[in-house]
Amino acid sequence: MPRLAVTREALIPLFAKSGNVCAFPGCTHELVTSRNLFVGQICHIEAANPGGQRYNINSTDEERRSIANLLLLCYRHHKETDDVGAFDADALRAMKSQHESLHGQKPFKVNEAFLHRLEAEMQTYWSTLQDANERLHVVPELAVKLNTGTRAVDQFAEVTKVVCRLSEILSSFAEADSMLNEEIRSHLGALGYDLTTYDNVQYYLNPFLNRNWEIHALVVNNTFTDLIVVLKQAEVRFLEEFVKTHSNETEAIMRLEAARGELHKMAVSMGYAD
Repeated sequence: MPRLAVTREALIPLFAKSGNVCAFPGCTHELVTSRNLFVGQICHIEAANPGGQRYNINSTDEERRSIANLLLLCYRHHKETDDVGAFDADALRAMKSQHESLHGQKPFKVNEAFLHRLEAEMQTYWSTLQDANERLHVVPELAVKLNTGTRAVDQFAEVTKVVCRLSEILSSFAEADSMLNEEIRSHLGALGYDLTTYDNVQYYLNPFLNRNWEIHALVVNNTFTDLIVVLKQAEVRFLEEFVKTHSNETEAIMRLEAARGELHKMAVSMGYAD
């Protein structure tokens, strides 16, 4: 699977905190020239793809392209930091933290034309991905359709729809299990069996009565509670970062305030089934 393109929302603060110089200690190589040419490199602390330097199998694609995992270096020092023995992930995170603490107080403003060019390159990636999904899928009739045109602020609404569908599916399983005992009893009766012995079995010895009750009532409910809270926290975090670079987008600001209110209610009211 191709690695995800770095978002503009990550690029703006990344460059702003760079001071327009390579993050390698002591290096003064500029990143963007006076002619608005990008002569540095956007580097991943943990590689974006398997086989790359410091690749972390436990990270998600979103984490790999997040600002926390990105570092701006000149070409020379990008190559030098490919030496994983000398520069592990913690070493590069420390380098990034030190550099940004030094230059973050005097933000470097990135030229809009430069950002538009980088953004155009990223858009090319998404367009190519959409085209590949529609025309090049190995089994077109079974392809999971991608909608790469979904706006960033709408992504969590799409996630919520999937969570709701998953909840409906699990509810149907719970209903089926709750009816299992009566369905078996009715079937045996229709076949002419005497149900006296069946009905005399103690409820705690009957494997068909309240089938998987604990899983449905406790495990599933509590797991969904965790999922809903984690997603709401992620939505608030994402929108906080989004509005930093899109301060004129009223809809995003309103969504952030609504999400914050929802998360606050969860913080004081959400609980586990027991």
